[in-house]
Amino acid sequence: MRTIHLSEELEQIEFAKRAAKCFQENAKFRSYTDGGEIQPGGLLALRWGLGDDCVLVLKLDEAHVPVNYQQLVKVAT
Repeated sequence: MRTIHLSEELEQIEFAKRAAKCFQENAKFRSYTDGGEIQPGGLLALRWGLGDDCVLVLKLDEAHVPVNYQQLVKVAT
């Protein structure tokens, strides 16, 4: 079982949305952070998936379970 505070989950979802917006606006970007350099405990997003439309969220924390938000990046057609 995974136990998490709702506020932490919402923070991660909002981070994933910011990363998706950044990836949508910058097709060459493959990674995203809020503050530039990655800090222990900070979130890191990677563009992911066969269609480059997913956002994989990682956290530099041994207890964090990576989450892949599928089809979050809107791809221009």
